[in-house]
Amino acid sequence: SCTKDKAPKPAAIGCTAVDSLNTYNLRIKGILDGNCATVGCHDAVYASSAVDLSAYAVSKTSFETKNALCTIKQEGNCLAMPQGQPKLADSLITYIQCWTENGYPE
Repeated sequence: SCTKDKAPKPAAIGCTAVDSLNTYNLRIKGILDGNCATVGCHDAVYASSAVDLSAYAVSKTSFETKNALCTIKQEGNCLAMPQGQPKLADSLITYIQCWTENGYPE
């Protein structure tokens, strides 16, 4: 094959590309459990800053009322989360943002 023939770049993941799998139970819970709802942080026992990310209903409320997406995206004057850890991968942030934009499907 010719070296000038290059494969097209894959399309960027947009919210419509992940809608069918991007539910709390299929994807978001795993992200939150592994990065946020850990022991001593945003779990049901500790729930620092009254942000509990351990279950669907409380996670949804936290994203609706506590500006949790801003902290994960580390934008503006929001406290960067996960605290003391590297920023989440852009792909994980995209999943969470799409979950919020699509009405928090369970």
